[in-house]
Amino acid sequence: MKKIGITAGLSFLAGAIFCALTFGYFQETGNNGTFLSTDVAQAETLKVPGPNFTSIVKKVRPAVVQVLSEAIVERRSPFGDEFLDRFFGSPRGRRERVSGSGSGFFISKDGYLITNNHVVKNAIKIRIVDVDNKEYTATKIGADPKSDLALLKVEGDNFSLIELGDSNKLEVGEWVLAIGNPFGQGGTVTAGIVSAKGRELQGLEVEYQNFIQTDAAINRGNSGGPLINMEGKAIGINSVILSNSGGNIGIGFSIPSNMARKVMKDLKEEGRVVRGYLGVTINDIPESEAKDYDLESGGILVETVDPDSPAEKAGLKRYDIIVEIDDREMESTNKLKAMVANMSPGDKIELTVLRGAEKKKLTLVVGEAPDTVKVRGSGDLGRSYDLGMVLMDNSQSVARRYELDTSEGVVVREVKRDSNAARNGIRGGDIILRVNRYDIESVAHFREIISTRRPGSRVLMIISRGGSEYLTKYKLPE
Repeated sequence: MKKIGITAGLSFLAGAIFCALTFGYFQETGNNGTFLSTDVAQAETLKVPGPNFTSIVKKVRPAVVQVLSEAIVERRSPFGDEFLDRFFGSPRGRRERVSGSGSGFFISKDGYLITNNHVVKNAIKIRIVDVDNKEYTATKIGADPKSDLALLKVEGDNFSLIELGDSNKLEVGEWVLAIGNPFGQGGTVTAGIVSAKGRELQGLEVEYQNFIQTDAAINRGNSGGPLINMEGKAIGINSVILSNSGGNIGIGFSIPSNMARKVMKDLKEEGRVVRGYLGVTINDIPESEAKDYDLESGGILVETVDPDSPAEKAGLKRYDIIVEIDDREMESTNKLKAMVANMSPGDKIELTVLRGAEKKKLTLVVGEAPDTVKVRGSGDLGRSYDLGMVLMDNSQSVARRYELDTSEGVVVREVKRDSNAARNGIRGGDIILRVNRYDIESVAHFREIISTRRPGSRVLMIISRGGSEYLTKYKLPE
């Protein structure tokens, strides 16, 4: 028993000595900074490096500019145009000079710039101010309201530029920088991440939407500036914010660079944007309804197929469900529209469709979209006009399909609000039969005739509407 007591006592003493030595060791090493004490942990946290964008900013900021525009707008009467026409005649409203400010950036050394269409819409004068406060006068080469992009040009060479990146490779969560002139504060840089891709916004008058969403601060005046990736390339053009106050709340949207690349190329080379065309009306099948159609995920329902269209020629039928294009899943109409719009007439694509329980492969040759009429002729007489209406060729099959009174002329499928066509009284569903002395045979024929007319001149159009013919003196844009 005594031996047991001695053994227990020695064990206790050894344990106490061990604890004391251990505690002293850890405390000593902790005080020397090799073990975590509160103060040292805080110090170590402060030493963790954050992202540093200085080299990227130094590279790209000289290419970002402020875009200042002046436009003439007509203030309409609250009583409406009909009241003014009846009692006062023209002019219909009071014209005022207004100014606007946005951003842009050089994409070539010889002075081509990208900005938003809404920054320079109706502009009669455009000025560019660079990072060194040097001022230039810019010419608008072309604009595309359907994507909210515009191409400008200033005289000079050896400008700093920003290369367009590949927005298809962009991943949600990537770091991005927004550079521009919010509220006139030039050269402002903000950082954030890509929050989402493929966004579509309701109520926005931009037809082709495939926005990149970011939480990098974007405010008024940032419009037209670049969204920069970590390679120093522009993968987006800042365009829209969601905000109740007009200030940044962390929800901004940029136009993908791949969409901008095609638009800029077409505006520079063609004077208008040439887009691909399938000839269908489509609707989303959301993932929540996929099981109703025996789909594993969402798809795109074909609601109508236009007569004589590329889709009809390829064998696409009403109520087919498009699930893939060139082996890429197509889960939304927005994605499909953006993809086709970026194609050129003559491109071939392979559609995978579900027809009943059967899966089919169809080869389709992309056509040219009957887009907003922009006419460009050859030679010195050729001019480009944006009339703001969508035309399609008429034919016996089209007339039967849409129950038209005639198969002649060209059909007005759509008229944009506040466009040149709308101001001239043209409506969707009208049929343009004749321009001056010429019977209109096709959209191409219409373009050819209009392209030879002077800006601001008038042409006589015979319009068929509801079975009756009307003569209108159509004034071209100035």
